[in-house]
Amino acid sequence: MKNEEIVDKLNNIHLQNFSLEDFEEQIQILKLDFVKNGNQQQAKLLWIYQTIIEIHKLYVNAFNLLKGKSYYQAWCQLERIEITLHSLKKHFSYDKKQYFLWHIEKSVKNLQVIYPYRLFASSEILKKKKKCSVCDKEISIRNSCGHIVGEIYNGEMCHRIVTEAEILGISLVENPGNKYSVMFLKDEKTDEQIDQYNYDTIDYLFEHITSPYEFWDLEVSQRETKKEDFGIVGRNDPCPCNSGKKFKKCCLLSVGKKYPHYEFIVLNPSDKTLMTNTLKNKNASRN
Repeated sequence: MKNEEIVDKLNNIHLQNFSLEDFEEQIQILKLDFVKNGNQQQAKLLWIYQTIIEIHKLYVNAFNLLKGKSYYQAWCQLERIEITLHSLKKHFSYDKKQYFLWHIEKSVKNLQVIYPYRLFASSEILKKKKKCSVCDKEISIRNSCGHIVGEIYNGEMCHRIVTEAEILGISLVENPGNKYSVMFLKDEKTDEQIDQYNYDTIDYLFEHITSPYEFWDLEVSQRETKKEDFGIVGRNDPCPCNSGKKFKKCCLLSVGKKYPHYEFIVLNPSDKTLMTNTLKNKNASRN
């Protein structure tokens, strides 16, 4: 397989009319030959192609998980995509038309925005021992191997493997370095994890998109809650949100407060209505 053939397949990767696993395996065989012959430049190029394929595999998986309402699992896939894209950008600059990468990057960021996760556990870790992924040598301040983290050697990215660590503390943060650490409740009786989050916004979006590569975008604005938003309801009437409380002790307390408002831009909005004023047609709005 030549570079031209690989690029042609990558240009059509969104059609999903061939096996990504087989495609990746073919590239791996080629890469090993280049490594064997000492052609580091070509081996690095094939690593770039493999990374692009991996991003697509993760993205399709995340999309299917969201369709199946496996929210936390999809969240972890989105985090992996973000990390992998960051690694790719060090070695490959892409534009809006190349390999649907810009579409994936934008979609991942938008999905992370509409997720209800806002609080995370951040661990302070002392890395006592670590080694190089390239040469397997133990690394310390006084004992470096010369390989640079993030660079490509023999068609693989260099990183550090922590072999011994100690957790010094855990903090609750809103902007973690590790987005996997979502805070969930636990059932006091069974000790099982409880997912206490509301995913209505995500579900609403996925009622209107059917393909991982279908166009959609997000506009976020701040709006203020008004009493008229709740219709004609008295202070002592049951709250319209069905909480069981009186209106004055429930949603009336939110009047005057600001909240994020999401508008989705889609190509083919369906007739299903779960929320109001949340859909725009792409052809009738700005890109």
